[in-house]
Amino acid sequence: MQLEISTWTHHLNQLIYSYFYFCQKEKLEIKIVSNKSVAFNGAILFVGMESVFFDYSDDTVFIDLPENFSYYFKRSLLKKDNVKNIYPLHFNVPMAYKCHSLLMNLKSDLLFDKSSRLEVFKAFDKYTLFTKSSHGVLDIRRYPKEVHDTGGNVIFHTRLWNPDNHSDSEEKERRRLQNQFRINACRIIKKKFTNSSVGLFADDLAIKMAPDLLLDSRDSKKNNYLNTLCNFNIGIADDGLKDTPGWKIGEYLLYGKAVITTPLNISFERFKEHINYEKLSSRSSYTELPDKIEYLLKDKYYIEMGNENMKWSYEYLHPENYIKRILSVIQDRKKLNE
Repeated sequence: MQLEISTWTHHLNQLIYSYFYFCQKEKLEIKIVSNKSVAFNGAILFVGMESVFFDYSDDTVFIDLPENFSYYFKRSLLKKDNVKNIYPLHFNVPMAYKCHSLLMNLKSDLLFDKSSRLEVFKAFDKYTLFTKSSHGVLDIRRYPKEVHDTGGNVIFHTRLWNPDNHSDSEEKERRRLQNQFRINACRIIKKKFTNSSVGLFADDLAIKMAPDLLLDSRDSKKNNYLNTLCNFNIGIADDGLKDTPGWKIGEYLLYGKAVITTPLNISFERFKEHINYEKLSSRSSYTELPDKIEYLLKDKYYIEMGNENMKWSYEYLHPENYIKRILSVIQDRKKLNE
């Protein structure tokens, strides 16, 4: 198997480290190759004669043509587009695995590529001495192996996006609604659930719009956030940019949290409402949050949902099975064509 990328971006970490994990476990040669013709935030995995394209764009728009490849796996895949050779990539999660060992297996063209140097630097910075989110703190081996009951407490650490920083009118309105939900969600949870941890990263916009909700600067560091996440049972999420899920939900699932989210508009496998998540009626319906939280608290249902999510994420997001799932899709389609 050979993996080809044009630029090492943070969107590709889940794939790169999962590929590395799989090759190490199966004792395969690690072949990660620079190919400048591959689309940004995309990658191609060659499995024998089959070509598998990975589209990690935040947007629902395809960054390449599915007909150019044997298989096309897409993050932010609309349900209507889940056809023919196109498959969902589910949630994109920033993760790593033995980052220094990976670096030792990369060729110089990637290690010294200017466009990839930020992720290379984060991989070198194993102990977060110089960066807020080094790959060392994202190592999948630090993730919990079982769900712990911490009292059904709620977490929602989030940020605002300035509508004035974008020229498109639709994106401006999307950001306005997003900011409104995040501010009001934090306020209503903070008011009704004293054992919650909610707030906004303290940038200029948050200071102006919601000075009562500012998080401590230490919370902006990934290591501190993940340590905090271990101590909560229920995670709140909403759509990110382009009306698609951000990283937050995937982290919640891998950490075994029950999830309450705004409507999910993209395609998933076996990810079901009331089993894996509770859904608000719209991206603005923050007033529904207390009832959804109370539903999860009743008879400690959040524990059952947390266990379901840990199992689901192990099958679909964890490096143990990430590449295996791709290979199983290839094998299943081959059997159908025989």
